[in-house]
Amino acid sequence: MGKKPEYHLSTSMREGIIEIVITGEIEMNAVEKLQNEVIAIEKSMNSKSVLIDVRGIKGRFGPAEAYFRVRNYPPDKPRMDTAVVDLEENDSYETFHEITARNAGLSFKCFTEIDAARSWLKSRQKESASQAVIASKKEMKRQFR
Repeated sequence: MGKKPEYHLSTSMREGIIEIVITGEIEMNAVEKLQNEVIAIEKSMNSKSVLIDVRGIKGRFGPAEAYFRVRNYPPDKPRMDTAVVDLEENDSYETFHEITARNAGLSFKCFTEIDAARSWLKSRQKESASQAVIASKKEMKRQFR
């Protein structure tokens, strides 16, 4: 019997952003397990931003898999700003993945440069903080009328 393909996850927190690095091989029948592990990490850490680095995964599945995976996220999946970093050679797959996720109402963007992904997530954090301040000021004005 041959060696069964395996994937590995490593997780860290950097400047309020969950960073998940996935390496190795993954078979189609393990994608849902991997997705559930990523969602569990997202739920367990106090953040609104996640960077998922998939550059170390060997191979990719087709656009249909991306489409059905995004459309079938569990309803309790945290709504987070999500940046995916992949190799340039996988750009067409990741572009489709991004469009599908955004059409499903998710904050999702793909990158080939990890620093660009971090910058985008940080800008989203600042934007969210600014919107919270504006909403708070509007609520205070409403209360004192």
